[in-house]
Amino acid sequence: MAEPAYKDEVLQVEPKGIEHVAAEERHGRPVSVFTLWVGANVEMATLVTGTLGVVVFGLSFWQAAVAFLLGTVLGAALLGLQSTFGPRLGAPQLVVSRRAFGFYGNFVPAGLNIVAGIGWYAVNSVLGAFAVAYLLGIPYAVATALLVVVQGLVAVYGHNLIHAMERYLAIFLVLVFAAMSAYVAAHMRTDLAATAGGASLTGGFLATVGVAFAYMAGWMAFASDYTRYLPATTPPGRVFAAAFFGNLVGAGWPGLLGVALASMAPKLVGNGTSTLTGPIGMVAQLLPHALGIVVLAAVAVGTLTANVLNIYSAALSALVVNLPLRRWVAALAIGLLGGLLTLLGRANFASNLEGFLFVLAYWITPWAAVVALDQLAYAPRGDAHAQRLYDRRRRYGWGLAAWAAGVAASVPFFDQPFFTGPFAKNHPGWGDVSYWVSLVVAVLVYAALQALARARGEGAEAAAGERSA
Repeated sequence: MAEPAYKDEVLQVEPKGIEHVAAEERHGRPVSVFTLWVGANVEMATLVTGTLGVVVFGLSFWQAAVAFLLGTVLGAALLGLQSTFGPRLGAPQLVVSRRAFGFYGNFVPAGLNIVAGIGWYAVNSVLGAFAVAYLLGIPYAVATALLVVVQGLVAVYGHNLIHAMERYLAIFLVLVFAAMSAYVAAHMRTDLAATAGGASLTGGFLATVGVAFAYMAGWMAFASDYTRYLPATTPPGRVFAAAFFGNLVGAGWPGLLGVALASMAPKLVGNGTSTLTGPIGMVAQLLPHALGIVVLAAVAVGTLTANVLNIYSAALSALVVNLPLRRWVAALAIGLLGGLLTLLGRANFASNLEGFLFVLAYWITPWAAVVALDQLAYAPRGDAHAQRLYDRRRRYGWGLAAWAAGVAASVPFFDQPFFTGPFAKNHPGWGDVSYWVSLVVAVLVYAALQALARARGEGAEAAAGERSA
């Protein structure tokens, strides 16, 4: 007996891996993209990211709020653009990347995306495991195991269950964060002054913009994974708007709430308590007990809504690098690796989160810029183009060279505890602006390579940097 068509079946394991989604298999509406990104972002890791402007970089309330919102808007716009490629091509984001990078050249960003997915899984799970352990009175390791099982199961079922789960859990998360916002609005200190000054203040503002942008960048390599089943006739503007506003609301709101919480007690936010460390300690001490308990439940739920995306998309990237695995097997493996990292990553959460976000942006920003430019300016339209994304004879593309140039050019601007580039060292007031440098350089180099190839009359395929075996 033939298996029923997947279409919009929620309780059927998704049969596809990274294969092209044909017209007869398409379904859904852009509103599901909006609810997916709201559900994925209205969670504690986003709120903690928002606290960094005050706690780590020493900004005032308004400086931190404006900087975080600016970075979120910029990141959500680029993510929204990437989301429009899903309906047009019916392919996951790292398969779309093959046109600019080539089949084998694309192994580099796909491999990095696996690492990013596992890393984000651990970042979120540390918070979720603390919350579950506190609520259920169980050891941290047991709470981590529970999260691994539940998150892995949803990721195994795949695309449709993920969209359905995000839609309903987003309602719960929005209600909880609305209640927390109402309380915080009555107690936040908008008059909180900056503790940084001079060059440090400028650098802190730029760094906060960068952290917010980097948080959004973490989702960019996932974008079309969750839009590829939409009908090809779906207007791109509606897809962009759904992804843009879903991320702006989903990340911007909790981030600003984090700024407000930090203004209430910045030292407490940074140090936590003796019984509940870091951000979970912040919730326990700054909110009334009853509301704090509900928020801790939301922390656990938010861990689920964010991490199923990390597992699912990292599993797709594992298939992109040609690992001989079924999608559901790859999802289970990613979940187990993330769970192990969660057990090791519970200390120094805020500083580790800051460093992880910046390192993530180092590779993903120039990658996103190259893919966006390639699809907007150089890629042909039509189903034939989508099918060519699966052609192994197209071994590499100019995108890999442009991406490498962008990363290399940004190294002098790195400003991290493990490495400070010469520009960042000599100009501390600029903060870490490496992601903007890598974006601009990657775009300029890719455009120059395209122009050079076309000027030499090599044709459209050669202009894309494609080479056959």
